Amino acid sequence: MRYTLVLTTLLSLCLPFTIAADPRYCQGKTTLASKDFTLKESADNAHLPVLAKYFKSKGKIASVTAVLESGNRALSKGSPSVGNGSPAEAWAWNSGDDNTKKWVPQGITSSADAFGKGTWNDHEAWIVSWYQKGESVRLSFVDRKTHKYRHVMLVYPTADDDFKPISIHAGGIMWYGNVLYVVDTKNGIRAFDLDNIWEVEIADGVGKTKDGKGYSADQYRYVLPQIRYYKWTPGDSSPFRFSWISLDRSDSPDTLMVGEFVRDGETFDDANKTPVPIRYVKYNLDATTRRLRTDDNGIATASWAYCVNIPNVQGAVSYDSKFYISRSTGRAPKEGDLFTWEQGKTATKHQGWFMAGNEDLSFNPVRKEYYTVTEYDGDRYILAYKV
Repeated sequence: MRYTLVLTTLLSLCLPFTIAADPRYCQGKTTLASKDFTLKESADNAHLPVLAKYFKSKGKIASVTAVLESGNRALSKGSPSVGNGSPAEAWAWNSGDDNTKKWVPQGITSSADAFGKGTWNDHEAWIVSWYQKGESVRLSFVDRKTHKYRHVMLVYPTADDDFKPISIHAGGIMWYGNVLYVVDTKNGIRAFDLDNIWEVEIADGVGKTKDGKGYSADQYRYVLPQIRYYKWTPGDSSPFRFSWISLDRSDSPDTLMVGEFVRDGETFDDANKTPVPIRYVKYNLDATTRRLRTDDNGIATASWAYCVNIPNVQGAVSYDSKFYISRSTGRAPKEGDLFTWEQGKTATKHQGWFMAGNEDLSFNPVRKEYYTVTEYDGDRYILAYKV
């Protein structure tokens, strides 16, 4: 016992020095060395091709278009009376999705992210992520013309003949070609194959059915499988919170940006109460392969890393060097704030811009507008704002 106490004391004494010495932390800096922010690309999931072959043989591989055209729920036009931002459009979920406490909406992306032209096979669409704490993640594929939508479950292939649900927060998503990127808070970024949406049986359970003759996804008709992931390489000694994600097509090449949600005044559990850093990081994308650009060892190195001292941020987008930042402040009547910022300048705060519960952001350069979703049950919307 005495040895344990001594060791713990020594570790606690060393911790402040370790934090202070870490070049990835802000500590009064703004620009950080991009070389210090790396992700390791995994090999593609070996079980996915085998499962895909099975579903193809059964005629049960669906396209994004088919999912959009099979919408079995509908948004309704909303008019939230709170927030100073005056959204150009506000769409409410059906009553079941608006009021459920089981599922919480988090991330949003649109077909403008997918190819940069605004549409996917002539469909304008949104995709919204929802998490069920400790259980699973679903996506809402929303047709913007009809305002019908359908939920699709995210899954991870675990064997040549099985898959399981994915239990992450899914705080941000980004649609890039045939790949959907989803942040995994503690670990990095997961990538899902939109060319492999599988139609399953309408039954309870996730994965192989009890009789072994088919597959199900807790009463959902479709599942979207993970194909690969990008893991944060510095590890536990230098954590990064993958809280949100967005795409910037004004960069050359296109970039993926991730950032951290840190509460106001949050510090490390050390003797010096060192502030937890708040960082935004960009990685270059390959428009041909739809992957992050990596070296021969599969390492993606950041192209840009910056400290932005705005707490409670749920999402951000950048375009033409201007940033739009979404900060939440809690449930109504506490409205969320918008910040506009350019690197090297002081951010401008637009207090109470969003209704309460504002989350991830996504930018549409074709329509010149940006989107968010609100998370609190009984007051959930997809909101569109003109730039």
